[in-house]
Amino acid sequence: MIARIAIAVGLSFLAGFVDALGFMHLGGFFVAFMSGNSTQLAVALPDGLAGAVMPAALIGLFVLGVMGGTLLEQRFSSALGLLVLAALLGLAAGLAAMRMENAAVLVTPFVMGAMNTVMRTGQAGMAVTYMTGNLVKLGQAIVAAFQGGGRWGWLPFLLLWVGLVTGAVCGAVAYGEIGLTALWLPTIGLVGLAVVRLVFR
Repeated sequence: MIARIAIAVGLSFLAGFVDALGFMHLGGFFVAFMSGNSTQLAVALPDGLAGAVMPAALIGLFVLGVMGGTLLEQRFSSALGLLVLAALLGLAAGLAAMRMENAAVLVTPFVMGAMNTVMRTGQAGMAVTYMTGNLVKLGQAIVAAFQGGGRWGWLPFLLLWVGLVTGAVCGAVAYGEIGLTALWLPTIGLVGLAVVRLVFR
């Protein structure tokens, strides 16, 4: 259980890192936080379809990633699924290195969507790319602890939030230094988490 939570926190860190890269490159759109993109889509619609194209595309790619990740999780091991996601993120990093940044950034919402399913984290009550639900569970678990429930039930949800925020800070710093080429770093991180998953099967 501890290893599974650690991997989920690691994935949350990587999601925050990638989301920060996408946010800064796209000028305010997200590649992992689809609630934000949904609001931006709705706000843009009264002024016409042009402003809604980008958030709609990101949402669609994210959902396709969820579908792809679900199929990976059903057919293969989670470690192999993480390696597939690492390969896709590596592709995005390669595209960025070839100065095809727009193509590179459009790979990332697919990977972020798949990341939520490849470890069944969603079914376990922990989502790795969005925090609203986890913060709700954090508040509920804190109340439960004060009422005599599990003393540390709130800790995994806090760690997921801290992981995402820390990853986003690191992603913002990395983008300022090397731009989207920084996608190589979470690619390596996914490979590392796949190895950890294999060790703690």
